[in-house]
Amino acid sequence: MKWNHLTRWIFDTIHKPGTIIGTYKIIKCLGKGGYGIIYLCTDTKGEKFVLKQLRPSKKKKTKEQIRFKEEGKLLMSIDCPAIPGFIQDLDWENQYYYVMEYIKGDNIEEVLFFQDGKFTEKETLLLMCKLLDIMNYLHSHLIFHTDIRPPNVILNEEKLYLIDFGLAKKLSAQEVKEIHNRKQDDFFDFGQMILFMLYSLYTGKKSRKKSWLEELTLTPELEYLLKGLLGITKEYENIEMIHNDLQAAIESVK
Repeated sequence: MKWNHLTRWIFDTIHKPGTIIGTYKIIKCLGKGGYGIIYLCTDTKGEKFVLKQLRPSKKKKTKEQIRFKEEGKLLMSIDCPAIPGFIQDLDWENQYYYVMEYIKGDNIEEVLFFQDGKFTEKETLLLMCKLLDIMNYLHSHLIFHTDIRPPNVILNEEKLYLIDFGLAKKLSAQEVKEIHNRKQDDFFDFGQMILFMLYSLYTGKKSRKKSWLEELTLTPELEYLLKGLLGITKEYENIEMIHNDLQAAIESVK
């Protein structure tokens, strides 16, 4: 067992259901990330929230403390209905936490791989319009998520939410090169999200030797959009350009 895995195993004990953290009661653990542990909890009125804890094994690492607290501050600055709202930060029994809104629904990874969910081209692109709107809000505030993946996108009926801002970064207007790089990271991830969902209806035998261009039958408009997002052709400069090509792709599919 590697040392960092052993350290986590020793120190990162999961809180049991019923554990009290401040004024919140743990219901269950929702998941674990590289430096955080996520819980579903309730307040004294029974309302559900999400509680994120900095892993105890990371607590003494200044870099991880700063990163954890910066994530909370970033969420505090965001005012978007499609992103869980920040409630409060919380130091409890020498551990670091913060509380967020609870978003009901299933993430896209669960829908695709555990519920055998299927999305048509039209359904995929219409949902991705909503994700693009969230990205547009973030980019307009120079916030870049850089971790747009199926487990970080929650679907609740027709509503879409973006979660997990652990790798997100807010930049200043002077950081031109970094803005460009992080913007392209988000665009690439957005293209990958579209592909993940398009493959939900793929019935052929997947081959490592074949690319998605060979396996999927796409309209020229959709193919053009994906090539731009994935950096195969000239990269997109902004979300407005993506939006225009996304609309053209929507109109091209059945």
